[in-house]
Amino acid sequence: MLTIKEAAEQLTSYGMETTEQDVETWIETGFLESESDKITPGNLTEFVIKKHTDLLEQSRDANNKLNEQLELLNTRLHIEQSKVRTLKKMLNAHIEASVAPTSELEDLLGLKQNSNSQELKKELKKLLKALHPDRGGDERLFKVFKNHYEKL
Repeated sequence: MLTIKEAAEQLTSYGMETTEQDVETWIETGFLESESDKITPGNLTEFVIKKHTDLLEQSRDANNKLNEQLELLNTRLHIEQSKVRTLKKMLNAHIEASVAPTSELEDLLGLKQNSNSQELKKELKKLLKALHPDRGGDERLFKVFKNHYEKL
């Protein structure tokens, strides 16, 4: 039979940081069985196994939640990557098909035909900010539009 102090020391040696107060609380709440403040080694062993099992289940639950979140994030990432690929293809096709770059850029940026160069530069500058590699944009697209911007 172990005293509360011995039980606390034994639990600490098992890797569970406990105090005598913790052991008394577990006895009072019924988590740890005792007979007149004496704890049998068997009861202590069962308690340790139960605690470790509970911790293991909590870890599994947390791991499952994290895996679900990771799967959701991977799905969202895949969708965003698909969008980016599609936009790149559309933009490349548009650039390759363009005969008059200025009028094509006006169409691409949603400006009226024969817009003044200030409006065109202003819209291109907005696009360049969005495409800047430091902001997570595509470096190749940034270079293409920067080239058009510089030609204006």
